[in-house]
Amino acid sequence: MNLFPKFFIAFACAGAVALLHPFVADAGTSANLAEYVDPFIGTDPSPGSQFGIAFDTGNVFPGAVAPRGMLAWSPDTTSANKIAGGYWYPDSAIEGFSLTHFSGRGVCCLKDIPFLPVVVPVTKSPGTNFSQFTSTFSHTNESAAPGLYQVRLDNGIETALAASSRAGVARFIFPANSPAGLLIRADGAIAVKGREISGFHDTHIDGGKRSKPPYKLYFVAEVDQPFTSRVWLENNLKNAANASGKNCGAILNFDSAKNRTVNVRVGISYVSVENARANLAAEIPDWNFDAVRKQTEADWNHALGRIEVEGGTPVETKIFYTALYHCFIHPNILDDVNGQYPGMDEKIHQLAPGHHQYQNIPAWDHYRSHAPLTAILTQHDSSDMMQSLVNYAQQDASVRTKGGGLPRWQQVNRNSGGMVGDGDLMILASAYAFGANQFDAQSALTAMNKNASVPGTTSDGFEVRLGSEDFLSLGYIPRAPSVTLEYCTADFALAQFAQALGDMEKYSLHLQRARNWTNTFDNTHNWIRPRAADGSWLDDSGMGAVTDMKQFYVESSREQAGWMINFDLPNLIQKIGGQEKTVARLDQFFTKLNSGMRAETAYMGNEPGEGIPWIYDFAGAPHRAQNVVRRVQQELFTDRPGGLPGNDDAGSISSWYVFSALGFFPEIPGVAGFALGSPMFAKATLHLDNGVKLEIIGDHASPENCYVRGLTVNGKKWESPWLPWSAISTGGTMRFDLQDQPTAWGTDPKQAPPSYFQANP
Repeated sequence: MNLFPKFFIAFACAGAVALLHPFVADAGTSANLAEYVDPFIGTDPSPGSQFGIAFDTGNVFPGAVAPRGMLAWSPDTTSANKIAGGYWYPDSAIEGFSLTHFSGRGVCCLKDIPFLPVVVPVTKSPGTNFSQFTSTFSHTNESAAPGLYQVRLDNGIETALAASSRAGVARFIFPANSPAGLLIRADGAIAVKGREISGFHDTHIDGGKRSKPPYKLYFVAEVDQPFTSRVWLENNLKNAANASGKNCGAILNFDSAKNRTVNVRVGISYVSVENARANLAAEIPDWNFDAVRKQTEADWNHALGRIEVEGGTPVETKIFYTALYHCFIHPNILDDVNGQYPGMDEKIHQLAPGHHQYQNIPAWDHYRSHAPLTAILTQHDSSDMMQSLVNYAQQDASVRTKGGGLPRWQQVNRNSGGMVGDGDLMILASAYAFGANQFDAQSALTAMNKNASVPGTTSDGFEVRLGSEDFLSLGYIPRAPSVTLEYCTADFALAQFAQALGDMEKYSLHLQRARNWTNTFDNTHNWIRPRAADGSWLDDSGMGAVTDMKQFYVESSREQAGWMINFDLPNLIQKIGGQEKTVARLDQFFTKLNSGMRAETAYMGNEPGEGIPWIYDFAGAPHRAQNVVRRVQQELFTDRPGGLPGNDDAGSISSWYVFSALGFFPEIPGVAGFALGSPMFAKATLHLDNGVKLEIIGDHASPENCYVRGLTVNGKKWESPWLPWSAISTGGTMRFDLQDQPTAWGTDPKQAPPSYFQANP
């Protein structure tokens, strides 16, 4: 029995159909902002790296992708099996150009169906030895821009890739007087659970791929000239029983003496080969490579045009727009041009026109800054992302007895079960608070409450809250203080969401559970510490930097995780001993900025560090927040390939940079407001939905002038380091007066940031 429908490699040309691009942000500029983007930023280890390739590289990819695009056609270098992006700048050889990539994750995933042009004559199967086709290259012969990637390999082959949302086009120019072949693999760089290539016909190859977590990918590839012969590749699965056919790909041979250029068009789908073909016909109907490139560049200019900045240095502008570019890659669309997509129940679902189902939503990474930024800039798209989460929960509930929870780390149409915590609750609550509320909020509340209140609830077979029974009965999770704090944060966000929907019973319940953070605070040491089930405190010296929730601190240290109480900072500051002691502790913490997960000092290259600089605002020292944030910007973010201080995790670290450059940060999950810093640029204009325009003016802005002397909001003097979203959600102007020396602005106790709890909970 065939596991998959067919995918085709044909030399027929599709009819002319208008290009369709599902994500085009309605921005207010016609400027070519894409020219400021450098997709290579984040492909090299950052200076002062601590953990090597897996954590110290941004792990982004430089290949061709459209905003929120399903297809990402990018090179995979020889370290591709170690990083999610598939491309590591120190490498000097390329193994293939695969069709799907994840931007910035710390573990390998995707990289489906690699293509590789070859000049090695192939007349019989090479077995499983694909390394013989790997080609070296030099960065001097390589370039990338939004929607475009080009490289001249050392074997003389010139490769150019362009992408639309669900399709791509490649141009391979072979050297004169050499063999010309195209290697196409159905396995790719990541281990596959099963695949099938079972047919041999004049114009097509039958097959498909199933990957882990289990998803199916289909594609259609067309070439613009007949191939003279084809050679099957043998199946190289370790467990042959997982594959129903014996072949895992093919090499197509061409007559380069007649035509040195081979053009390839590819469409993909997670539904069927027929949908892949429809996606290709709709988005790339002919062989006009430049038309595809120009249209996707225009799409990127629309997306990047949501924020226009003026007055920064060329380096600052380049770093800013590259960061914003990374924020618009994920979450990316899952649905086809006909609105179909595979659900978590493995059934095919149909969307209403004008909406999209989104995939690749890393909740642990996104809830701190990426989700709020997306909600602010594109409320319609953010609402669709929130509805996507609700859809996954409802689909899961329909096929699993204990199912119906929200996925902890959603990938394609499944829950990969990665990381810890309950980040979707913060994502949903923050999106709703910032105005992205066009989704089924009541169903979202039901799923959120199920995550938080029903132990054993699963999503795609993964328990959504590990240790939930202990959290509910003991008020903490033994040996897991950082996960306890994650659940407290999630419950706080859930409480805010319930209050917004008028459910005061759930509001009171979850706000009370959020107070459980105090059960992890050791008053003797004035800090967060792990406890045993009997309530005794445990020795946690030297622990951290692990993803196992039973080992105290997840991707952080005791000193880093202890600040993760953004929702109740006034009470944390009081428990530490007051503002003066808190400021002193923060000063010591920021003596180093990117020390790694095990350190006693800061690690701003990972998500737990995102909100910590802004705690100075709550401790009566806003000028120190302004200073630390500027130090992070200047020391850790550069315009070089090593310019990201850690895994970007689907734009998470990049979204921190975008907010920091604008001069504020969404410090409290589930609350629509900002801790204030200082803007980097003389002027930033945000073009929001419904024609709303927000201007942020930085008078005297410069690299040195990071200190706020005064602020007006819509012409009125503003003295607080906290700004509610309601003050600017309908547009207007924020004007900062900046200088190069610290000031007392924002220190009036009467203008302190808000507290959502009574003192001494």
